[in-house]
Amino acid sequence: MSGLDATLAVIVLAGLIIQTMTGFGFNVVAVTLGALFLPIKAWLPIVVALNLPMSAWVAARNRADIDWDLLLRRILPVMAVGFAGGLALAFVLSGDVLKRAFGVLVVILASRELIRLSGRAGGRADGSAQPAKFWVLLAGVVQGLYASGGPLLVHALSRVRISRSTFRASLMTIWFTLNLGLSVAYLLGGFWTADMALRAGWLLLLVPVGLWAGDWLHHHASEHGFAIAVQLVLLAAGLGLVFA
Repeated sequence: MSGLDATLAVIVLAGLIIQTMTGFGFNVVAVTLGALFLPIKAWLPIVVALNLPMSAWVAARNRADIDWDLLLRRILPVMAVGFAGGLALAFVLSGDVLKRAFGVLVVILASRELIRLSGRAGGRADGSAQPAKFWVLLAGVVQGLYASGGPLLVHALSRVRISRSTFRASLMTIWFTLNLGLSVAYLLGGFWTADMALRAGWLLLLVPVGLWAGDWLHHHASEHGFAIAVQLVLLAAGLGLVFA
């Protein structure tokens, strides 16, 4: 195994653990860090493909916790519109433009999340509140462009009172649905190469390990300090993409 492959394996495993634990984060972590080592258009389809078995497993195992009303009436119809626009842009923008723009986005999102985690932003959840449609739409655009709409969707849901288990199961269902669409688009659009398929195949072996570790952490660990560490890593990686 080359040094590059070992580095990618660590990145993928970290992202798998984070998303299985929290319900989001694999794509944004894996894409941000992996783009420091590979062209984003050669890495993004692999990340999306790896997300599918993980999100499918968690969603199926916790299907009783899925809030179908929230998904089918208030999130997916709005998010799908933005998703279509973002996907169209992904096919016309150059890899370098994608990488730098993604870096700027990650820096903004990580900075905002660090402020929120420090207790200086955000509001109380409200059981009667609705997801903010603008942020749901924007999450769809970012999902279509970079397969990384998680942070924006979490922001859109920040004032909606749902349990931790429902939050995770519902988000995993969204990611499986949209990432399946992305995978089909990447395949039909000729994004895949034989080398990419080979790399995705052996990285797939890490999925069971990430699922086990992330599920254990979901039930046993406090998320606050863990979340801060993740956002600091993303902030540093985003700056690396911007100034690379």
